[in-house]
Amino acid sequence: MQIHLTSRHFEITDDIKTYIVKRAKKIEAIFSPVIDFQVVMEVEKSRYRTEITLATRKATFHAQGETHDVFSSLDDVIDKIETQIRRHKERIKDRRQRLPRREVAMQLSGNGNNTLAESDTDDSSNMLDPHFRAPEKFASKPMSVGEAVMQLRTSGDTLLLFLNAQTDQVNVVYEDDNGEYGWVEPQFV
Repeated sequence: MQIHLTSRHFEITDDIKTYIVKRAKKIEAIFSPVIDFQVVMEVEKSRYRTEITLATRKATFHAQGETHDVFSSLDDVIDKIETQIRRHKERIKDRRQRLPRREVAMQLSGNGNNTLAESDTDDSSNMLDPHFRAPEKFASKPMSVGEAVMQLRTSGDTLLLFLNAQTDQVNVVYEDDNGEYGWVEPQFV
């Protein structure tokens, strides 16, 4: 990691340099590898303004702050950078855990495509059900369970396949013979 220190209108002391290096190494322990760590500090009247840019291979983080003390200004900005890094790591973690929509559709269709397999269309075996219809398309707009029930009521159908906005998985709501509504949330293993 390269640390670049720039000061305007004052000299950066050894204590400040040591403090910046210590905090930069702490950040590198949280989010590695850090390629470039740039610190720009300037004094205007009695205010210390600090700006930090942190570059990694896949992301760049930037924060700035202004206080009456050099060290509190550094702490403020470094805390902002650490918060940005934590949020970034959480977003990456959430993306990895969430199934892509294509994958959900492939799991629902069974073999991953909407066409029949060659063995199913073989004329000699004639295994097709004569009442088979082509698969229906459904709206892939994510919605809540409540919205899905409302759409089911307005459509007049007894079954609705929808993409759950909270879980990002395909769910089913249905109306039974008693007029009550049910909800199916599949669990893929």
